[in-house]
Amino acid sequence: MIQGYGSDNRRNKPPVCQVSGVSYVNDVAVDGKGNLIDPDGGTRTIIVFRGPQMCGPRLATIADPYGMPSDAAGADAQNAPIVVGNVFDGPASKPTAGSLSLCSVSAGCTVNLTNPKMYEVGGVALAPDGDCWASALPPPSSYGSPELIYFKRCSGGGVVAKHYKNSALGGLEIDPEGDILAVGEDARLYVYRGCNPSCSLVGGPFQLRGTPFFAKLNRGGTLLAVGDAGDEEVDVFRYAPGKVSFLFSFDNGLGGSLAVEGIAFNPRSKE
Repeated sequence: MIQGYGSDNRRNKPPVCQVSGVSYVNDVAVDGKGNLIDPDGGTRTIIVFRGPQMCGPRLATIADPYGMPSDAAGADAQNAPIVVGNVFDGPASKPTAGSLSLCSVSAGCTVNLTNPKMYEVGGVALAPDGDCWASALPPPSSYGSPELIYFKRCSGGGVVAKHYKNSALGGLEIDPEGDILAVGEDARLYVYRGCNPSCSLVGGPFQLRGTPFFAKLNRGGTLLAVGDAGDEEVDVFRYAPGKVSFLFSFDNGLGGSLAVEGIAFNPRSKE
């Protein structure tokens, strides 16, 4: 399920609403218009809910013919392309290497981007100029650390970014300065500049909490919310590219049989 919470949850208040009709949610995203994007792994669809109100009605459902969607990013989900990360392609019974798909409400998913270094796809990020990135584990035969794959204008075969230091797979986010935040399941956060294809480290590694995977910034880029599956909570940090400090956590309405993964602010980071 997808729970909606108020703007400041320092007092661990319960959710104010719930988005229904979703299945095996991984990450969630908010576009520049305030619409909610759910890369719905259980139904292998991308579901868009109308914003900017919380828990708005379903706007569109897009079938993903390539694989299991697990992350997404878009500037205007109703009228522009949505970049979707498929953790794996192919049927669930016989998965193949994951990919990025370009999807839209009007045309469906029409483009699939792959790279030899992409096997298990973690997070995706989309820049305002149309460039996009995927974090991914390489094929099992390589036994390597995660890679960051850069796709100029979200097309072509992609290029492996240089000087990417993450040692564990996780999600991606872009801050208002255009820096790329890369989370790892080892509870470390790195902040990079460039990565097109050469990365410069501008912050980190910063120590997070529990077992995180996806994280998102608020509109001002001052707060970072992290989905902490290990502690079954959401952890909130004060963020600047050169400094990250823990503020508080909340778990009201979470835990039990609910594994906390995806998180999103509305309005989102002003990328």
